[in-house]
Amino acid sequence: MSKYEVKLNSILPPESKSDYLPDYLFEEECVKVSRIYYLYYSFILNVFKIILKLRLKILGSSYKKYENDPLHKDVENIYSREAENYEYKHHLTTNFRDTWWRRQIGLEVINYIYTNKKNKEKVKLLDLGTGTGLSLEEMFKIFKLFNIKINAVGLDYNQKMLEQAEKIVLPRMTKSGLLEERVRELRFTRGDARNLTEDTKGKEKELEYFQRDLFDCITILFGIGGVDAQLEAIREQLVVLKPNGILAITDIHRPIIKLKEKWPWFIGKKNADAFAIMAWERITKPLVLSTLWGWRDPTFIFYIDRFVVDYDKDKNIYYGFESISLFLDNEFWWYGLPVMPTAKAVFKKVKINEAEFNKRMEIFNKLSPYYKK
Repeated sequence: MSKYEVKLNSILPPESKSDYLPDYLFEEECVKVSRIYYLYYSFILNVFKIILKLRLKILGSSYKKYENDPLHKDVENIYSREAENYEYKHHLTTNFRDTWWRRQIGLEVINYIYTNKKNKEKVKLLDLGTGTGLSLEEMFKIFKLFNIKINAVGLDYNQKMLEQAEKIVLPRMTKSGLLEERVRELRFTRGDARNLTEDTKGKEKELEYFQRDLFDCITILFGIGGVDAQLEAIREQLVVLKPNGILAITDIHRPIIKLKEKWPWFIGKKNADAFAIMAWERITKPLVLSTLWGWRDPTFIFYIDRFVVDYDKDKNIYYGFESISLFLDNEFWWYGLPVMPTAKAVFKKVKINEAEFNKRMEIFNKLSPYYKK
């Protein structure tokens, strides 16, 4: 019987292999599957694709307007079109998993607060790619539950999304008692995740900028993939974080085939690896990531952060990120199928010496040219 080969390309080419990163980032996965299973899996994925498109149309999505748009990577236009329907679409297309993703990143902030004995202080939080403010709304439920003092800024570049945050989410949070003067405070602002600092050249007047060492915590939930200069954005986050402050990121992660998932009976164990690759290559990456939201695959960001560095010349101090945790998940949500892997990572801003600074910079310079924007 003829065999079909399905391939999952490596994130980084084999020649860039580094002792500081896991091998699976450099390995290409090739799986052979029989013709009958290949056609069967293709049929299942086509059905899922049709269902997804129908659900989007029911929500009044403008998906069909840019389905074949060669400029679909223009994230600003995509989010402007999707702003009014963003909340319900995100809930529906994630089967409401996004609610707990947002709360979980709030729990990371809580963990930081108690670990650093800041529960009596007012902690400063920056939520990047805040969109309509849904993540902050869920985080503030956690903050209220733990009686935490917080001063939060929700930053997004898209004006339409921020208008929805001000019009819908902020009043809803006020009505629910999530906001309290001098205790739990929040404001939304327009800014550029790639250029956060006050000394950035070529400022745009309508955007807000921040000083160094300002925020205790920065959170990004399903936002870094929408930034076209992710590495520059990560460095900016390092700069505006306080020393020992944390950066918490949750986003999509490409499948790791070596980690065998538990599949339902109608997929089967023997050929499940081929199905995982086909789902990623045919639906998740081209449809959910690229076409629907204009995202780039953010997997590399969970690993390159440890090599992003900054030098504060005024204080003569070198900074870098220390990896606190990396949590990989593959929730069974689309019809009980683990086809949407996610990762959650927490990094802490720490002082490093000059030798460590140079070592990390060397690794970063070696890896960054292979980064696919």
